[in-house]
Amino acid sequence: MYKKIKVLYGIESTGGGALKHLVYLTTKLNKEIFEITVIYSDARNEYIQIQFKEMKNRGVNLIHHQMSRKIHLLKDLRSLFYLIRFIDKTKFDIVHAHSSKAGSLFRVASYLNGIEKIFYTPHCFYFQGTRGFKKRVFSFFEKMLSKITTKIIVSQSEYKIAINNRITNDSKLEVINNAIYFEEYKRNKHIHQTLMKYKIKKENFIVGAIGRLSLQKDWETYIYVANEVLKRYPKVVFLIVGNGEQEKELRKLILEFGLETKIILTGYIADIHNIYGIMDIFVSTSLWEGLPYVFLEAMHYKKAIVATNSTNQDIILTKDNAFLCPIKDYKYISNKIINLIENKQLSKRMGENGRELLERKYSFELFVKKHAKLYSKKSL
Repeated sequence: MYKKIKVLYGIESTGGGALKHLVYLTTKLNKEIFEITVIYSDARNEYIQIQFKEMKNRGVNLIHHQMSRKIHLLKDLRSLFYLIRFIDKTKFDIVHAHSSKAGSLFRVASYLNGIEKIFYTPHCFYFQGTRGFKKRVFSFFEKMLSKITTKIIVSQSEYKIAINNRITNDSKLEVINNAIYFEEYKRNKHIHQTLMKYKIKKENFIVGAIGRLSLQKDWETYIYVANEVLKRYPKVVFLIVGNGEQEKELRKLILEFGLETKIILTGYIADIHNIYGIMDIFVSTSLWEGLPYVFLEAMHYKKAIVATNSTNQDIILTKDNAFLCPIKDYKYISNKIINLIENKQLSKRMGENGRELLERKYSFELFVKKHAKLYSKKSL
């Protein structure tokens, strides 16, 4: 009888793109070849519960173990000892950790158990959001952990960051770009109802941004951008789609500008196709990113993109489908949005170019195939 390859995935943060990435892998890899286990830390909302149900329905063994999101020596040591015992008991062929916290704990536990193949997908290196001494410390730990890692799986932009920061050498980096499964993305057949829900008029131009309400996404700049654009085009509506720790302070800033009817915080939305269905352009003001799924989604729905070139986004996006802007430069960003408001044909053309680029460069089949090939190699 054919012996399946036993793969353990570890993830601490179950929000946003990291979870989507993991769901794609665990549900699309051939279950006749791979036996998959996932250790996860949290399942905070309905969307996450749906994703875990999908994995379970595909035969994935799901195990909950609470990991501390922040650095906490005692809690982290407890998690490490738990993982060492679990991996020793179950005898996996491959361990693949996702994001920084799980990336540290799972790699160390796997190495101490003599696991032959240890993979790591950072979904943005943690040091990207730090500066000075803190950045040097986290970069150092990434360098040390890379020595016990078989391959670090990165997007094109993360590859450049890893090389520039001397995290590891080229031979340990494997570029596998994110991709989206087109068939799971619906069309909004109820545009009128969606507009009604958020009290938006049909003639309004709608700018949308999607992501966790966190410092990384720099929503403050997004609100300043909205304020600038609205001075010239008061019929524009700005959407902030997502939830997170910054919600209260963002609402406060919106009130200070008197823009509570112009900037709408929708909260978390499971049926994200409804938002893309009413959106005219997509905007990202992030301070750092890897290859965010929201870019790919916006390209899928043929939306022109205005984004900060925070971490080599020029590798992902091109001048044909996006305007790339300096971080925190709200006047520059607002001017690019105004360009698209005033030139609907340009906006449409950029959206169509984005969809063409997505289909050509970010193939879902290639995403799965590359992982399967990497896992199946006899030696690396």
